[in-house]
Amino acid sequence: MKLKKGLIAVLIAANLLMLVIGVLTIPPNLQSAEKKEPSVPRAEQTESVTPSPEETGVSLSTEERPGLEDFLWYTEGVAYDGVPADASIIDKIGPLTGSWKALIFYDPNNEYDAVAMEFLNIALAGTAESLNLTLDWYQIFWANEGESFDETEMEDGRFSGKWENGGLWASSGGTIRLTQFYELNGKQYAVGTMDTPGGIPALVALVRP
Repeated sequence: MKLKKGLIAVLIAANLLMLVIGVLTIPPNLQSAEKKEPSVPRAEQTESVTPSPEETGVSLSTEERPGLEDFLWYTEGVAYDGVPADASIIDKIGPLTGSWKALIFYDPNNEYDAVAMEFLNIALAGTAESLNLTLDWYQIFWANEGESFDETEMEDGRFSGKWENGGLWASSGGTIRLTQFYELNGKQYAVGTMDTPGGIPALVALVRP
């Protein structure tokens, strides 16, 4: 329940602020109309079989900047209920390299007065034995301040690590652990956690395209 209350609080505040400043223009009830890359047809618009992760691979890679609407699947579902039962688990690194939209949700239980949502792009490269994550910062919203800050001029974060037991870990300033990757309706997803240098817990979610 703490997680749910924390998410609801920061989502309400973030939505209000972003509606005012015009950062987000796609309301939740129009999530199904969000922009897609032309090469990846929407599942509900085609009767063809959804391609497997092995078939899509890095073709789903995206450098488009993320917004809150990209993560409603997480904040309104997976964060509470876990990975959907009909998802196809991806258990090897090959189909996962390339760029993703990413969300880091700090202090999800609101225990440190540091609730924040950070939007960024993460590029995954390398092999199972030697992988790299490049974090291209974009924007952070601090719930306690009710303000959003641009981070595009910040130096990229560079994490290195390994693929183990169907997930990955990568360290630099803190450690990112992505424990589940899966594919559903032509999109790829990842969920996990981040150990921050200051000890504040954080949740991590990735999606593409």
